[in-house]
Amino acid sequence: MLSAESSGTTIIPIDSEHNAIFQCLAGEKNTDDVSKIIITASGGPFLNKSLSSIKGVTKEQALKHPNWSMGSKISIDSATLVNKCLELIEAKYLFGLDEHFFELVIHPQSIVHSIVSYRDGSSICQMSNPDMTVPIAHALSDYRRLKNNFDAINFLFFKSYL
Repeated sequence: MLSAESSGTTIIPIDSEHNAIFQCLAGEKNTDDVSKIIITASGGPFLNKSLSSIKGVTKEQALKHPNWSMGSKISIDSATLVNKCLELIEAKYLFGLDEHFFELVIHPQSIVHSIVSYRDGSSICQMSNPDMTVPIAHALSDYRRLKNNFDAINFLFFKSYL
């Protein structure tokens, strides 16, 4: 981070949660107005399971993430929520904020990737279906929105809530 700052380079994160935070902070001069950053977690394959029911789980069960297709290490880290601990540490350094700014929220659908709340009471979130296509395209886009073949969110599902 210090090397990037001293050279005037902007680090554009690729991980979906960090890229979402980056997008939500776009246009902000600094982070003084940020009151909270929420990083979401799907809860993994053992969401809503009791401790006693997951006592004898197998590696194969832990690798069955409900929303994401990931490699073995990341899938296991997700099943144990270790990945969220690492993401919170990364976010602290990427965005230069104390850990008290960050919260973790379970969001099983994996559509909201992160939310930035501001001291004026407003919040901005980044949403996309669970796939790395969107954050990777954004990070490589040079601040343009690249057209891709990724499925957009079907907001008709939310119609009854609007």
